[in-house]
Amino acid sequence: MRHPNGLSSRHLAATLLLASSLQLSGCASAPPATGMNPAAAQADTAAALPGADYGIRVDSLHLSAHGYILDLRYRVLDKEKAAPLLDAHKKVYLVDDAHGAKLGVPESPIIGGMRQTSRNHVIYTDRDYFILFVNPGRAVRVGDTLKLAIDDTRIAELKVQ
Repeated sequence: MRHPNGLSSRHLAATLLLASSLQLSGCASAPPATGMNPAAAQADTAAALPGADYGIRVDSLHLSAHGYILDLRYRVLDKEKAAPLLDAHKKVYLVDDAHGAKLGVPESPIIGGMRQTSRNHVIYTDRDYFILFVNPGRAVRVGDTLKLAIDDTRIAELKVQ
């Protein structure tokens, strides 16, 4: 069977396979060119990630609900370090220095705060968690930089995706 551009089905499939493999090969990153071993490079990368000092890896901060909610997704890597973030008695919020605002977690009278907390002080490692923050007036936009804070301690600088 011939394709309209004159290629047979086999040639078209081979061309598509070659094009996709070339495209994917450009996505892989090369190992660091320094004399550092890979384990040390991975440790440096982990330390540079937002929230690494607090036992979490921030996966994303997205706008949701037509821009009125900010949805933070993170993974717990060290449950002892992440405990303050999952403590229901600690106040978690985002600081928007550009607008001079603190964006808090919305509270529902029935279910409480719109964030996951540890139940009976049980925290699971390698599990994804979320926190929802209000964005009144949709002031925060994609590309803005915010700071994640627990009580009065700023723990990570995040960019809205």
